[in-house]
Amino acid sequence: MKSTHIFFTFTALLLFCLIGQGFSQQRLPRKYKKIQTYLDRATHTKLAGVVVYIQSPKHGEWTAASGYANVEHKQPIRPDVIFSLASIGKLYNAVAVLKLAEEGRLGLDTTIARYLPATIIDNLPNAKAVTLRHLLGHTSGFVNYEQDPELVKLYTSGLLRLDTLSHLKALRRYVFGRPANFAPGTRFDYSSTNYMLLAMIVDAVAPEGHTEYLRKLIRAQGFTNTYYRTTPPEKNVNYYGDLHQDGIADNLTAQTFETTNWFMGDDGVYAPIDEAAHFLQHLMKGKILNDQSLTAMKTWNDARKPDYGLGLMADKSFPYKFLLGHSGRGIGVTTDLYYFPKQDMTVAIFCNTGLRGATPEVKKTYVKMRSRIVKKLFLF
Repeated sequence: MKSTHIFFTFTALLLFCLIGQGFSQQRLPRKYKKIQTYLDRATHTKLAGVVVYIQSPKHGEWTAASGYANVEHKQPIRPDVIFSLASIGKLYNAVAVLKLAEEGRLGLDTTIARYLPATIIDNLPNAKAVTLRHLLGHTSGFVNYEQDPELVKLYTSGLLRLDTLSHLKALRRYVFGRPANFAPGTRFDYSSTNYMLLAMIVDAVAPEGHTEYLRKLIRAQGFTNTYYRTTPPEKNVNYYGDLHQDGIADNLTAQTFETTNWFMGDDGVYAPIDEAAHFLQHLMKGKILNDQSLTAMKTWNDARKPDYGLGLMADKSFPYKFLLGHSGRGIGVTTDLYYFPKQDMTVAIFCNTGLRGATPEVKKTYVKMRSRIVKKLFLF
């Protein structure tokens, strides 16, 4: 596995690109100039590359980039590069399930036993009481296959051989026979198992299968550079992560492609940052789902302290008051995509350095950069 020092000693890596309405550097809002410096500091130390997208009623769209898409060849990252979105894929797949519900082909409050074979249902605790709504909202009680210690060790070591692991085999090995964490509908507990099962359910009701159904849904919204479970033909970044926690960043591009293409339901989407942001905007503006479905998505597990609806993360906090969207965390990629309804703003931050398995210093660099961006946008 090829490695390169994570402590990148860049002397001149700043690529500054503007899209959308466009700004000249002279009339760029002061906030955005400051945000650019936050990106540059982060990529100068711990992060390979970062792209940020901000849309606001006052300034329109702005996209900035800093660092490298390919560290080994010193290739600057561009705003139009295509990222693996990691768990933001759950948002896309939730939309597909809700679209099928609108079409009358799925029932959110129907138990999953109606759609899945006995070989699966008989090996999942409380499966005959679990509904699609429980899966979408992570209230099923099923264990998270991605948190199994054996699988985590293989994943974070880069030794996971997915060509030998079918999705059914993953369920048998990491989920079947495990006791439920709680009774369906009584608690929230984030579990990627829920979204793998949702993909299997869509496979059962959509003749073209869930993969092609989601691809068609994406194309219908006009997103020509968004892909699902297939490596984009161009504009890809390389992915990096410090899996050995030794200050050395491994090139995890092959592993990221392999896992992104294998995951179904809980991951699998690739997109440039603007198309991902526009997908969320279309969703929030009622251009993809009807009002009933969108209301269901925004029905939070805890109305007082919301953190998840149906495929949507949520948070009430100072200084932005409220956000919704989704994030993703992989061994080679980190993504945040959020809409702020009070301000009618969309903010996305995509980074080709993974936080899973990384050192605390790498995680701290990303979190500090993100915190500074939010504070600059909403406070000063």
